[in-house]
Amino acid sequence: MQSGTRRCGFPLKAFCDSAKRETYQCPVCLDVCRSPVTCQSGAHLFCLDCLTQSLRRNSSCPACREPLTAPVPSFFAAAQVSALDVVCVHDKCKWVGTCGRLDGHLDNDCLHEPIKCSVEGGCGELVPRGEMATHQQFICLQSCPNSKAKTGGDELDRCNARLSRNDLVDHLKDYCKLRIIHCPHTSCEVTTRYNQMPAHLEVCPYAPVPCPRQCAVGNLMRQNLEAHKNECPNEPVPCVHAPLGCSHVAPRSEIIGHEQDISIHFSSLRSKVFAEQQQAYQQKMDEMTRVFQQKLQTLEEKITKLQLHVVEKHKEQNAAMLMLKRLEEQNTLLTGKVEDQSVTFNWKLLEQTTALNTKLQQQTEAFNTKLQEQTATLNTKLQEQMSLLQSISGSLTADNLRRIYRGY
Repeated sequence: MQSGTRRCGFPLKAFCDSAKRETYQCPVCLDVCRSPVTCQSGAHLFCLDCLTQSLRRNSSCPACREPLTAPVPSFFAAAQVSALDVVCVHDKCKWVGTCGRLDGHLDNDCLHEPIKCSVEGGCGELVPRGEMATHQQFICLQSCPNSKAKTGGDELDRCNARLSRNDLVDHLKDYCKLRIIHCPHTSCEVTTRYNQMPAHLEVCPYAPVPCPRQCAVGNLMRQNLEAHKNECPNEPVPCVHAPLGCSHVAPRSEIIGHEQDISIHFSSLRSKVFAEQQQAYQQKMDEMTRVFQQKLQTLEEKITKLQLHVVEKHKEQNAAMLMLKRLEEQNTLLTGKVEDQSVTFNWKLLEQTTALNTKLQQQTEAFNTKLQEQTATLNTKLQEQMSLLQSISGSLTADNLRRIYRGY
């Protein structure tokens, strides 16, 4: 269990040698250095926690003010401090040992070292280790374990009591409003919390309850009330002749005399029969009226639809007659135009055919005449060339041919 009074350094009063303790004194907390570290020059010793906290505020040595970014561990100083002789920091404790064993003594053995109360839901105060058992048993006010119980309600449904451990047992047994208890009725096996028991007793089937009609039976179990209604003499019941029209209701012990009175029930029966006949007749008339109204409404809807249909058909017929008349007029007009255009086209075709035949005949005659002229001209030229060829062939001898050949 960790101590609640741990300091950055070791207290000066714990060291036996005053000269050596001043050698390793931290200039920040003024105690002997715990986990000694130095600055860059190594001239000053500090507790690791003291120098770390100082560097968070200012990145320089707290003693010489030289720039410093990180502590430098001093293993030699740590070994020297660990070997120094010390006594317990608590005056009543007689422990003596080395500084290296002081923390272990305070954390585990010293009966005078204040430690935090560790009881769940307890006070959390610092109490000497030797007095912790007595503190937890009689002094420490602990929360009831039911303070965190899930009851389905709000914070007011939780137990907020704080008691010593000695009184907590009796509280959980007899006083806590969230303690588990059994239903007080012998046959009931329900268990619930104390503050929820009244709600259960309101519906418990084994709870004794009086007859709601206050008959002479006395108390009954709640689950037997429904069965008791079928035999309770004070239970209001209707007359057995209710199907015949009798509406009389009286306690079961008094209804017998009423049921035996024939005159009352005969009059009731006659009134009921008349009322039923009148009601049946009225219902039949209402039903017939409803049916006739439905049929009449249906016929009116059909007539209206037929009238609308006839009107639409008349409109369609008139539109068709008008369209037919227009088509006949257009047909007559187109027929006249076609006849006129046909006569004109035939005349134009005849004239063009005649002109083409005349032109073709003229061109044929001109072509024949020109062909005859060209044929005659060609024949004349051919005769001339034949004559020239004959005259040339007569003058060509063998000697002339040799000369000609040699000349070439």
